[in-house]
Amino acid sequence: MVSKDVFGFDELEKSFKRLEKRYPNQADALLMARGQAVNKRTKQLTPVKTKKLRNSWRLKKVKLYKGGTVRVVRVQSGAPHAHLIEYGHNVYTTGGRKTGKVARYNIVQRTVRGIKKHGRVEGTHMLEKSMNEARTRFSRDAQKMLDKLIESEGLD
Repeated sequence: MVSKDVFGFDELEKSFKRLEKRYPNQADALLMARGQAVNKRTKQLTPVKTKKLRNSWRLKKVKLYKGGTVRVVRVQSGAPHAHLIEYGHNVYTTGGRKTGKVARYNIVQRTVRGIKKHGRVEGTHMLEKSMNEARTRFSRDAQKMLDKLIESEGLD
């Protein structure tokens, strides 16, 4: 049986394979660039008391998840109180005496011991805000990356 190329499908398939080989490097570079921007913006939005929280924000390298199909870059904080500043927390007082054990008591135990809730500190949502700002920019940058890849292969 003799096969013949119909309408250049063999060339198209080869082009797709070349694009597939170049895509991971381009995608990783884009993710790292956007991750650096989010990390920088998060540090700017972080409230400063002692600079420990602001200096604790880190950008992790690109990793593959879900069987190597999803690429992820992480921005995270190593500070133990980061989640309290991000999402907010309740403020408790003990009626004059200072104890550091308030957090481990449940609501009944707090009532028995005379520990009262004196309001809530709202979170600053610094990471959430920087991620929302980055979402629109990311989709635009991803589209540009794909357009450049397709254009470089002459498929447009």
